[in-house]
Amino acid sequence: MKEKVTFITNLEPGGITTVLHHLVNSKAIQSEFDLSFFLFKHSDYSEMLNQMEKLVKIDNPNFKNKILNTLRLINFLIHFDGSAVVCLGPVQVKLAEKIRKMFKKNYKVISWIHVSSIDPGIGEKINNLKYADYNLAISTGIKCELLSLGIPEAKIGLLFNPIKRESKTITKAAPCKFIYIGRLVLDGQKNLRGLLECLSRIQGNWSLDIYGSGSDMVEIKQIISNQENLANRVHLKGWSKNPFNDIEHASALLLNSNFEGLPMVIAEGMSYGIPAIATDCKTGPEDLIKSNLNGYLYPVGDYSKLSEYLKKFINDDVDFDSQKIKDSIDFLYDDSYDQRFVRLLKKGIE
Repeated sequence: MKEKVTFITNLEPGGITTVLHHLVNSKAIQSEFDLSFFLFKHSDYSEMLNQMEKLVKIDNPNFKNKILNTLRLINFLIHFDGSAVVCLGPVQVKLAEKIRKMFKKNYKVISWIHVSSIDPGIGEKINNLKYADYNLAISTGIKCELLSLGIPEAKIGLLFNPIKRESKTITKAAPCKFIYIGRLVLDGQKNLRGLLECLSRIQGNWSLDIYGSGSDMVEIKQIISNQENLANRVHLKGWSKNPFNDIEHASALLLNSNFEGLPMVIAEGMSYGIPAIATDCKTGPEDLIKSNLNGYLYPVGDYSKLSEYLKKFINDDVDFDSQKIKDSIDFLYDDSYDQRFVRLLKKGIE
């Protein structure tokens, strides 16, 4: 008999929803678990909802009041008769444990956060994860953060996130062409400002294609147009559902983040054979990038080291093998991930 498991989450465009979509479409996972989703707030992401609701039950509220949604969650937990409640937010972890204790429920509480504690949205709330019976970590860095809270290693499973194995190979560009894919945010997490300032001092035959949208688009356009060294080199391509379909050649994917959870854009690029240059930020890049095999890591804020790596590509002083780059993330591909997910979730339910 399949274990009944519900996920308390939100459904919005982004990496978390991509992972949840993978779960409901995985035959290996669906054969072991009866999955359902409780959305903590109303979702208007109709495209993904329509796809997922064909395969699993999704409880999507019709109202947006936070207090009413909390009461709705309490009522759901009181009546839930399954094996596990998987919480993608730390606040819900503590609430699920309190309801279980108060109403003598039998479900296990499992945490599955997708961001580092450095994220301003987490902060002190990360301490709520101590209330979980088991914790799924999407990166080695997040596992270390959980250990630092005093959570025993036996109660932590290193899961990572899944990536699709791609047959297409995006070949090396000539002349050098860098790509950036993600939210267009100058400061904070993505730190595009620092990347553009560094590139503005780099000479040689290179270009940068930026894919994405965000709140800082207008200012980014101004920065590019006002910098002579950027104006004819940096191209804003806009948002694309799958930018890798539009890319035939690329030298390296760039990521100058101050913090991450597990930056799947790096893994996506590698699944097409593209090396990456990224900050060694908390958390995630260290799990993906192996120097000289599939890219380079540099300390956050070390633009001298970033410049050094950029120049390696511009001067064609690198020799990465596309197939070896693809193979370097074997542990993330669907088949490996699904086996790991089933094993760790069963361990959490024990």
